[in-house]
Amino acid sequence: MTAPTPILTTAPNFRDAGGHATADGRKVRTGLVFRSDGLAALDAADTEAFLRLGIGLVCDLRSEHERDREPDLLPAGVELLIADVMGHGNNELFGDVFADPKRAGEIMGGNAGVELMSEVYRRFVTTDLARAAYRKVFTRMAETDNAVVYHCSQGKDRTGWTSAVLLTLLGVPRETIYEDYLDSANHLRAKNAEILRGIAERGFDPEHLRSMFAVRREYLDTAFDTAEREYGSVEAYVREGMGIPVTHIEALRTRLLEA
Repeated sequence: MTAPTPILTTAPNFRDAGGHATADGRKVRTGLVFRSDGLAALDAADTEAFLRLGIGLVCDLRSEHERDREPDLLPAGVELLIADVMGHGNNELFGDVFADPKRAGEIMGGNAGVELMSEVYRRFVTTDLARAAYRKVFTRMAETDNAVVYHCSQGKDRTGWTSAVLLTLLGVPRETIYEDYLDSANHLRAKNAEILRGIAERGFDPEHLRSMFAVRREYLDTAFDTAEREYGSVEAYVREGMGIPVTHIEALRTRLLEA
């Protein structure tokens, strides 16, 4: 499949979160909420494109280590909201998988990598840190009048769950949500191939690490199943787990759904 033409050449997984039809025949508005991978390399052309979209709020879901390594490069006047979903959780789960090829195979080889990534998605729902981070994001999205972009490093996991929850609240069918989630693979194909080539040049077997860069239906299954098991529904997870009031959920629907 040919990779989609990127909106931002320096952030290939930057895309509109809207445009999807809902189960009741409405449509999610476009031009108001965007999702992305890292925004640390915006060049002059992408900065102009970013400004044309009217984005006034950027929600950064990454850890402190990620932000220090690749800080967002944003136009002046754009509000930056830090909403760290995982904290040190990734280090706890994966350690430094890039420090030693043998260790990478032990941690990520076989089905171990898939299981670890599924645990990451489970923690999006179960940890206090993740729920607090997502509370900040959904609260600000409900309150702002500006266009918003939320992002992590690849724009597929923390960002993918943000979109999955948002689209669920807006009434988008589950299968459409999966299609939107899995579409990150198309946007990230070239970027990930380059990363995996670099990994191989350092003596690592890229197959051991491929699950970390993949989008897999079972990852999102884990998050949905956990939310529904723990809270009864995704909306209850948002209300009770994140502590988002019904008024904010209704504000999102009013703003983001076409009449």
